[in-house]
Amino acid sequence: MFIRKIVSRKSTCFQIGQKRYGKFVLIKHVGCASIPNQIEVLRVKAKQLLNQYKFKYQMAMFPDSPTFSSKAKLQHWRITGYHQVFGVVYDSIGFPSTLLRDLVIGRIVCPKSKVAMIRYLNRYLGLNLTKDQVYRFMDTLDKEALTRCAFDFVSKQHPTGITVCFYDVTTLYFETETEDSLRSKGFSKDHRADMPQILIGLFVDDKGYPFDFDFFEGKTFEGHTFPIAITKLRQKYALTQLTVVADAGMLSADNLAFLDGRKISYIVGARIKNLSNVVTVGMLKHNYVQQPIYQTVVNNQRLIVEYSEKRAGKAEADRKRLVTKLQQKLIKKKLLIHKSKYVKVDGKQTIMGLDYQKIKADQKFDGLKGYFTNQNNLNSNLEIIEQYHNLWKVEKAFRMSKTDLRERPVYHQQVARIQTHLLICFVSLLVMKEAELKLAKIGYSIKQAIEMLASVGQGNVRVGNMDLDTESDNDTETQSILNIFKGH
Repeated sequence: MFIRKIVSRKSTCFQIGQKRYGKFVLIKHVGCASIPNQIEVLRVKAKQLLNQYKFKYQMAMFPDSPTFSSKAKLQHWRITGYHQVFGVVYDSIGFPSTLLRDLVIGRIVCPKSKVAMIRYLNRYLGLNLTKDQVYRFMDTLDKEALTRCAFDFVSKQHPTGITVCFYDVTTLYFETETEDSLRSKGFSKDHRADMPQILIGLFVDDKGYPFDFDFFEGKTFEGHTFPIAITKLRQKYALTQLTVVADAGMLSADNLAFLDGRKISYIVGARIKNLSNVVTVGMLKHNYVQQPIYQTVVNNQRLIVEYSEKRAGKAEADRKRLVTKLQQKLIKKKLLIHKSKYVKVDGKQTIMGLDYQKIKADQKFDGLKGYFTNQNNLNSNLEIIEQYHNLWKVEKAFRMSKTDLRERPVYHQQVARIQTHLLICFVSLLVMKEAELKLAKIGYSIKQAIEMLASVGQGNVRVGNMDLDTESDNDTETQSILNIFKGH
């Protein structure tokens, strides 16, 4: 049995056969080709088939000995799927065509230390980066230019530009015990009070797009960051009409006065249980069954109170669960590590029992949620409530930066490097958010996309004596992801 090669003016053919009575008997026609690369592939394929046919009906004399096999050898392979998705989104936002694109993609798909990320980019994405090269590039990043680019992109998502923004603060800790003028110990939202930290203030729009950020010394009270951040934001982007949404802890009386003095609208959660008796009586007498929203004026502020049956059910269930747990502990005389608002104590902090009067008082507020805004805010009650409910999007942005991008812990020591680390994470967060919204249209998450795009790539293989280019043959699901980012 042997391979017969037939060469004509137009093509070269390979066949497998054998001689019988002096004549060639065809067993398998392998194929014909006219291009050198294809001819070489057919030659190797013919050798593979010949090996299979030779031993198909024969028992091996030495079973443990390997049979001859001629296979294509993968010489080089690199993932291109990430650049076809996250790289395209990065470019569409308008960020500069520099090494930052690769660092952002690396941060999204391999959120580890800079050294580990460089190693990943070089090994799997075919880059050739060094640690010194990356750090030197990081020193050239311009925070003002990149945040301006982000702001311009997010502004275009709104017909009248950004008029409503959401502000919140979180903490990032450092893997060190050394403190300085920036890194210091303070109240940690990561429950790492033993580590120096910094505060990050983030602005997002009502769709969850981040468009600016700032950072502060770790021991700074979060409420004190607010007037500084707002002042910088207005000066930088010349914002004249702006409504700021934040939680009750952020917008203290001083911060509300700061906003009123600059004629900036605000929406803040109201602590309705702390209001005066006069206000509380009118609020609790309102018939929320007929009209689920109550409105009044308190200290020149517009107070809106909304009732939700679902919220009422949750409040009642949570209170019953807490009371039951406290009763069991009191019966068994277990130590109460944390004092509960429903526990009655005497002047010596001795536990006397449950405070049923306090429990009954709290029941009156079940299902109620309050909001404060300026009197000159022309939006309807429903619009104000809806805007406040979007506050969770800034919290989600922080979760994405801390969990998906692993923004913490921070290992850098110099202030400039800390800023560029935060800047890379900020740009990555905006790219992820834009990609997330597009992926959601076809039912995929960022995590699923990263897993599937890892199989999209190109490289070269050696077939016999010939080197050939190759690329992945994508399945339907993976191709659907690539398609929505084509021409983005």
